[in-house]
Amino acid sequence: MLLRTGLPSVANPLYVLIADDDPEIRELVRTALQLDGHPVLEAPDGQVAWKLIVANRPALVVTDVQMPGIDGLELTALIKANRYDETKVIVFTGGMATEWQAQRAGADAYVTKSAPLLELRAAISRLCPGRARGGTKGKVQR
Repeated sequence: MLLRTGLPSVANPLYVLIADDDPEIRELVRTALQLDGHPVLEAPDGQVAWKLIVANRPALVVTDVQMPGIDGLELTALIKANRYDETKVIVFTGGMATEWQAQRAGADAYVTKSAPLLELRAAISRLCPGRARGGTKGKVQR
């Protein structure tokens, strides 16, 4: 488990979990989340992500689609099937799934990796409004 806490620290943090097998993508998203004040959990694949979800009940999961083991759409469906309604999911993909597939799996938002990072940050701010500092604006693909 990779645990990274952002600023500011809180007694009962509302974690955001980044599930992506690409360490550079995880670093990019982690940095943006920490700048916006979110404590971050990271998972290099869907199986580790699921274990972290069960143990920590993050407020938000940002998941890639194509990962070893459990893919991002399966992970999204698991979250919804297990009634973790408080956990929102953003499918953050390089094009391996369509918006329709993400919605069918239960995703709360869909953002492509080719979109400006501002779009992902806006989706995160919309789904976790109490945590972000400074707010960002941008069109979010939904």
